[in-house]
Amino acid sequence: MDYRVSYEHSLADAPDDFIAQVPGQLVTDVPATVPRALLPEYIAGLIRERSPRIGRIRNLRIL
Repeated sequence: MDYRVSYEHSLADAPDDFIAQVPGQLVTDVPATVPRALLPEYIAGLIRERSPRIGRIRNLRIL
C-alpha cells in the first residue's frame, strides 16, 4: 500500500536539532499486513532506511 505522510526530521550527526519539515512525501510498498497501531513506526523505519542521513523523525502524520 502507499501512504502520503508529513514529518520533521533531524540529521544523524545532530539528532536533537530538527532542521527540516517535509510537508508531503509518498511512502510506497508498505505491506497491508502491518497493523494500524504499528504503521507510524514502520513508516518511520522505511524513511530512515531510504535516507540514512536522517537521525530522528517527529510529528509523523499520515495524510
